[in-house]
Amino acid sequence: MSTSVSHTQVLRFVWRYVRRHLPMLGLMAIFIVLSTIGGLAQPFFYKEAIDTIVNGHAGDSGVAARASMFVTLGILVITVSLVFDQLAHLALARVETHVMARIWSDVFAKAQRLSMSFHVNAFAGATSRKIGRGVDSVEGVLDRIWMNFLPAIALIVGLMVVLFAYAPVIGIAMMIGILLYATMAIALNIFTAWSYTWADAQDTLVSASMVDAITGNALVKSFAAEPREDVRHRTVVGEWQRRQWIAWALSTGVQLLQFLFLLTLELVVLLLAVRLWSQGKFTVGGFIVVTYYVMQLWGRLQEIGRNTREYLKSIAHCEEMVEIAEKPLSVIDRPDARPLNVTAGAVRFDHVRFQYDRQSIPVFADLSIAIKPGEKIALVGHSGGGKSTFVKLLLRLYDVTSGGITIDGQDIASVTQESLRSSIALVPQDPILFHRTIAENIAYGKPDASMEEIEHASRRAHAEEFISVLPLKYETLVGERGVKLSGGERQRVAIARAILANKPILVLDEATSSLDSLSEGYIQDALVHLMEGRTTIVIAHRLSTIKRADRILVIERGQIVEEGSHRELLGREGGIYRQLYELQAGGFIGDEGDSSSFVRPRRTSEDREEAEESDDAVIQDPERGE
Repeated sequence: MSTSVSHTQVLRFVWRYVRRHLPMLGLMAIFIVLSTIGGLAQPFFYKEAIDTIVNGHAGDSGVAARASMFVTLGILVITVSLVFDQLAHLALARVETHVMARIWSDVFAKAQRLSMSFHVNAFAGATSRKIGRGVDSVEGVLDRIWMNFLPAIALIVGLMVVLFAYAPVIGIAMMIGILLYATMAIALNIFTAWSYTWADAQDTLVSASMVDAITGNALVKSFAAEPREDVRHRTVVGEWQRRQWIAWALSTGVQLLQFLFLLTLELVVLLLAVRLWSQGKFTVGGFIVVTYYVMQLWGRLQEIGRNTREYLKSIAHCEEMVEIAEKPLSVIDRPDARPLNVTAGAVRFDHVRFQYDRQSIPVFADLSIAIKPGEKIALVGHSGGGKSTFVKLLLRLYDVTSGGITIDGQDIASVTQESLRSSIALVPQDPILFHRTIAENIAYGKPDASMEEIEHASRRAHAEEFISVLPLKYETLVGERGVKLSGGERQRVAIARAILANKPILVLDEATSSLDSLSEGYIQDALVHLMEGRTTIVIAHRLSTIKRADRILVIERGQIVEEGSHRELLGREGGIYRQLYELQAGGFIGDEGDSSSFVRPRRTSEDREEAEESDDAVIQDPERGE
């Protein structure tokens, strides 16, 4: 799989960060030039030493002293050259660490703000791999440009200047050879560059496959599916192996061609040097200078070929990261967006129309709902009716197609997303906990909360009953996504978090679904405290939650088909709510039910949206259905 990001886009992206450090890069360039001058000057000291020895006599102390002086000066010059070279490396390292840290932070921040569609249709492991690999490869791009190509160009220019002055014939031969070699090396490496992107795409899938299986390890074990996952992963790794082998084989072939060309160039130049010496135009020391320069040039040209490959590979590694960084946000704040000011908590959907991308049928065609301040309403209905979409639109995870949503008369599209979501507390069906302490998870909605506040919220949520018996109590790490806690315990932590956050609007999305009776009893009591004085929207199948609602709205196919209290709706003969109530089993409203009792609505665009949103991956959907 290739990306839509070009070579030029990657360079523009990196340049945005590099240009902030131009003074340091300028200093580094000065160090490189000084280091190159030293490297070019060194062989002339050796030339003088050799010519002194050749033209002198053994036992002549003056000859020995003169030769020793030139050798010593040569060593001193190259020592200074190496010092400048290391200073250039330090200067670049300082730039690279700053650039890489800034890019890592910025791309992570961008990824967090991308749409729900992006995160639903991307492996978390794959996204992490793309960003990490891209950041690491920025170092490769900068190293190749500033520490390989720039010094090579400086050396080649210096060599040409010296050789044209010292041995014009050899200078012309080397210039022609350099131009031919550079053209060949660049053309061959550009030709094979596609293989790096091709191999990277499979490398991303390998990481995604591992993270997917490891994250779902409990499910794998419950079905004794380890051998099946082994086979699946071996298949993905096998394709990675095939692509890597092809990429490496192409790279090796290109490298061999470059070596053969360099050997040919070396042969031509040294034969010319021998001819010039035989004609008396070179001293022995002069021949040594030319030989030394040829070796230097051979090494630099070889590096240009190798570093061109590494540079293109680093560019390819950056492409997926840059694609994330350059991806436009689907929901953005307006330039004049202001903070939301919730004074009462009135919520209104006014002729809202909404449909997911790539879907022709809208979830809501013309939805209007008015929720009074402090009112507790419940949304019920079959899966796919639009209940979860209602919450997503209220949180502005998506923008409505037309119509508007207001809170206390303020259009949520005209306020900042941060202030909107900071005014709404969400308790989801499957609460997400970070692999941090229980205290940190409870305080996530109010990071500056004191320990006393955390404990108070915990008591009100009936979470202290299980926290108090843990060895580390509030300092207990809950594991990835809270796996060390039971479902009921995670739910109580989420409710404690919502209590502590103390938001004026509360959304309960199946907050008591799939819990045992004891856990449900604790949570129901906690929810009573949580809903006090707040505008509350409840999505639930359990009647024990929605019986207390001031108003129940039955949503089918994006429309409010029934509205009233629990008692009023039960009194409607043949009503949908009554059918759902009668099909209830164990406190749940059955979604499957008895097909003879009612006609189950067909799947809507909301059901299909997440499955059809991506062509790239098979995913575990973090947004549970309704």
